[in-house]
Amino acid sequence: MVASVRPVLAAVCLGPLMIRRIVLVLIVAVVGIGSIPAAIDLVSVDVAAQGRKARPNFIQRLLGIRPEAPPVVRKIIRKSRKQSSSSTRSSRPAVPAVETVEVQPKDPDARKILVIGDFVAGGLAWGLEQTFAEEPKIVVIDKSNANSGLVRADNYDWNAALLDTLNEVQPDLIVLSFGANDRQQLRNDGERHPVRSDVWVATYTQRITGIVDTLKVYGRPFFWMGAPPMRATAASSDMAYLNSLYKPRVQTGGGYFVDIWNGFSNKDGGYVSSGPDVEGQVRQLRTRDGINFTRAGRLKLAFYVEREIRRQTGFRSGRIDLLATVTQGNQIEIAPDGTKMLVGPIVSLNDPIPGLSVDLAGAAPASLPSEDSPQYRTIVRGEVLPDVPGRADDFIWPPRKESELLPKSPPPEPVAEATAPVPVARPEAVAN
Repeated sequence: MVASVRPVLAAVCLGPLMIRRIVLVLIVAVVGIGSIPAAIDLVSVDVAAQGRKARPNFIQRLLGIRPEAPPVVRKIIRKSRKQSSSSTRSSRPAVPAVETVEVQPKDPDARKILVIGDFVAGGLAWGLEQTFAEEPKIVVIDKSNANSGLVRADNYDWNAALLDTLNEVQPDLIVLSFGANDRQQLRNDGERHPVRSDVWVATYTQRITGIVDTLKVYGRPFFWMGAPPMRATAASSDMAYLNSLYKPRVQTGGGYFVDIWNGFSNKDGGYVSSGPDVEGQVRQLRTRDGINFTRAGRLKLAFYVEREIRRQTGFRSGRIDLLATVTQGNQIEIAPDGTKMLVGPIVSLNDPIPGLSVDLAGAAPASLPSEDSPQYRTIVRGEVLPDVPGRADDFIWPPRKESELLPKSPPPEPVAEATAPVPVARPEAVAN
């Protein structure tokens, strides 16, 4: 009986010990796993803080271990890229925002600057409006179409719309900008022609010439702004190619080509997104898409165009103002043979304006010329004026001699003989 009870007692005595060991192993495992950090950061140990007393934990009290002063762990939080970039930006001096000017009321007889083209022309119109905001004698009229161009005439035909726009607005000066929407295939009779192909170039050049011819007939100064560089290399190459098509045809038609390429590129002619603005401050000139322009970029576009306008027309620069010499009331019409012609305002020659008088205020009634007067013989009878040697209309060749040009003076009248006696000098009169 005793022999059979001993194994049971041994199992009972050993049971709690084994249980304690198992519990101890589990606790160590749990504490060890919990001590592993979820995210390992860069840490530094402060050795000077080892004098600090540490309280024993449950395991140390269980095993009878006296703990040493634990090192002080100081976490150094690693900044993310977004935080570091934002702190870098905040450390830089902030560039002031672009100031906009309130457009002042314009004079009813203000000179009109018409802007046509694509979305780049729309940004240019905003810049010109800001540039001339405080000049009451100049008003900017934006007639651009953001989705238009010279390739998709089926979407918007500028050669057809330009006639109506000019006749409606009657501008004193025209500014154009195309090219940003023209990097696409040409659709002609159901066929598609890629950019720079023979058909594409011939059609595109023809449409450029049509617009230039219309502006040439209209007779107002016009300024064609060149296409800007783009972020994509292929796009910039196409813009430079389009400028080579614009420039010679604009100059042949009597217009002015405004080259803006260097203002938005680096020293190698490549695209840049930021650069000096009109005030010399380094600003963001282009948007994130690498195509559009920011407010600073639009003002810089207007700066180049406005400078060329003042240079070529002399407006507000002390020279002759060509804008003031143009007259309103003209229209462009297309003749039956397809040619464009400028038709001036209709003026009646036999139906005078009501209340119009030819008499000057306070002057005597004008007398009709007599039939023998040169006016009557020249205007009514159509007689030729007598030939006067040496006058501006004396076209006789070879030229007459100088003796023939001088009027012949009448011969001098004979001097009458003296009848009175001539006194004789006497010596005594001289002596007295």
